[in-house]
Amino acid sequence: MEEKEAYFKKTEEPKPAKAQKPHKILVAEDNPVVRKGLNNFLVKWGYEPIEADNGDTAWNALETDPAIRIAILDWNIPGLSGMQVCQRIRTRTDGPYVYTVIFSARSSIEEQVLALEGGADDYLVKPAKPSLLRARLGVGLRILNLLDASKPASAK
Repeated sequence: MEEKEAYFKKTEEPKPAKAQKPHKILVAEDNPVVRKGLNNFLVKWGYEPIEADNGDTAWNALETDPAIRIAILDWNIPGLSGMQVCQRIRTRTDGPYVYTVIFSARSSIEEQVLALEGGADDYLVKPAKPSLLRARLGVGLRILNLLDASKPASAK
């Protein structure tokens, strides 16, 4: 019994994890009700949503804030479309990789394939279950973490 007590006395309490900044996620959606709903879920899940109600504002946010690493883009937004924003992300030569999710009412397989072949990482048909969006964002973070871990130390 004394041996067990000695063992437990030697172990230390785990130290609390460092408080981590929430991941910034761009939400480019022109419908204010849908945008507010997405933002509410993202905040609840510990993310920091960055709002854009058109493609031009979305592109400007991506160009000026390298901390945005995930973008949820409505295909049919005013200004640049969500697909045009996605294609610009893929053709730029600087800035971090941005995991892009096209979030659209367009439900045909052909349109989903077009989006994925056009540079999107994922595609969700509106309306989507919040649990599915949350899971897909988790996939995005996993991929971003792998990409970041594979960079040489000098590039981080």
